[in-house]
Amino acid sequence: MKGSNTGGETSGRLDVGFVPVECPGANGTGAVHTSTLLIEHLSWHHDLTVYVTTQWEAERPLPAEDRVEYVINDGLSYLPNPLSEKVDALRTETENLERHDMVHSYSSAFISVLADLDVPTLSTLNSYLPVCPKADMLYRGEEKCSGPRRAKCLRCIAATAAGRWQGVDSELRSGFVSMGSIPFVERSMAAASGVDAYHALSPHLVRDYGNLGFPEDRITVIPHFYDERFFSPVCEYTNPVYREAPISLLTVGALSDIKDADTVIEALAEIRARGHDVELRVAGKGGREESLRSLADDLEVADAIEWLGYVDHARLPDVYDAADVFVYSGILDEPFGRVMLEALASHTPILTSDVGSMREIVGPAGEVYDPGDPVGLADAFETLMTEYVAHQRSIPDHVRGFSPDEVIDSYLTLYDEVASLRTAVSP
Repeated sequence: MKGSNTGGETSGRLDVGFVPVECPGANGTGAVHTSTLLIEHLSWHHDLTVYVTTQWEAERPLPAEDRVEYVINDGLSYLPNPLSEKVDALRTETENLERHDMVHSYSSAFISVLADLDVPTLSTLNSYLPVCPKADMLYRGEEKCSGPRRAKCLRCIAATAAGRWQGVDSELRSGFVSMGSIPFVERSMAAASGVDAYHALSPHLVRDYGNLGFPEDRITVIPHFYDERFFSPVCEYTNPVYREAPISLLTVGALSDIKDADTVIEALAEIRARGHDVELRVAGKGGREESLRSLADDLEVADAIEWLGYVDHARLPDVYDAADVFVYSGILDEPFGRVMLEALASHTPILTSDVGSMREIVGPAGEVYDPGDPVGLADAFETLMTEYVAHQRSIPDHVRGFSPDEVIDSYLTLYDEVASLRTAVSP
C-alpha cells in the first residue's frame, strides 16, 4: 500500500480515501466548492482516492484527475431519502475504503459509515446535518435548538413549514426529506464515538457538537482557506465616503428565510434616510425574491437595488472587486460562511450579523450587528465608514490566517495525527 503506516507512525505520502460533498467541480454550496479546492491542494501532498456519492450526474473534467483516482456513484435515487441513499452507496465501498491509510469524509453525512471502518477515520463537521433533520439547528425556524428528539423534530418540521410557507410543492418536498432524515440523525448521533477524529470549521461548532454528546477532545478547528481567484490586493486605501459615486453594498447568497435579506433592504432604507448615498447589489436567487422586491418597493429603495440573480462562481471575483462593503445578514449559526473569505480575499470590509463564529472570522476587517436588526445594521454601517481605511488596512494581516498554504499545513498535520491513531494493515 502506498504510504502505509505501521506501528502507529506515518511516513511520507499517505494513501487517503476522501469523501467530498456532492460532486467536485460542480456549482453548488460553499462546502461543494471547498471540497473541490481541498482535492486540488491535498493531491499535491498525498495519494487521494475520491469517493463521490451523489444524486447529481458527475460531469467531466473532474478536479486534479491526473493526480486523483475517482470512484463515482452518481445518479442516485432521492427515494426513500437522499441521505440514506448516499450512505448506502458509500457503504458498498467498505472493502475499498479499508485499504487506505485513513479515510476523511469532508461531508458530514457519513459518520455512521466511518464508525464501522477498521482504518483511522476523520469526519468534517461543516453542517448540522448529523444532528438536525432540517440541517439548520433552528427550532421552529426561530431559535437555537438544544438537540433532536423524534417527536420534537416532527413538531419543528411542521411549524417551520407553516411559518415560512413557500407553496405546497416546495413545503411537501422539504418536509418529506426532513422527516425522512430523522432516522439518519439518530444513527449519526449513535455512531459519533466510533469516529477517530473530527474537523470543525469554526469554534462554535466544537461547543454545539460537544453539547450534543460528540467527543470535544477529538475535534480540531481548521477554517476554510480562500480561493486565490478572489485575491485582489489593494493598491490604494481610500474611504468611498469622499468620492462622488454611491457607496456600493453587496450581498451574496440564496434568497431564503435564513439569509434574511429583508434586514439588508430595511437597513438600506434607514441608511439612505440618514443622508448617505448608497446602492445595493444582490447576487443570488431563491424563493424569497418576489417578496424582497415588494419590500424594496414599499420602502421606496427599489431604484437603489440591482438584482444580479444567480452569478456563476467564475464571475464572482469581479462582483466582489466592484463592492465597497460586503453585507452578511444570515440568522443561522453558519458552520463558517465561505462568502466571508471571498470578501476578505478581495479586501472588501464586512458588515455581518453576530451569529456563529462570524465575529472571529471577520476580526478587525469589519463590524458586527445583532441579527434581524436593520437599525443596528445601519449603525454598524456608519461606524464602518468612519473607520473604513483602518478596517481595510487590517485585512492583509488578518486574511493571511486563511491563506491556502497556512490552512493546508494544518490539514497535513491533522492527517498525520489521525493516520497514527490506529495501525492500517496492508492487504
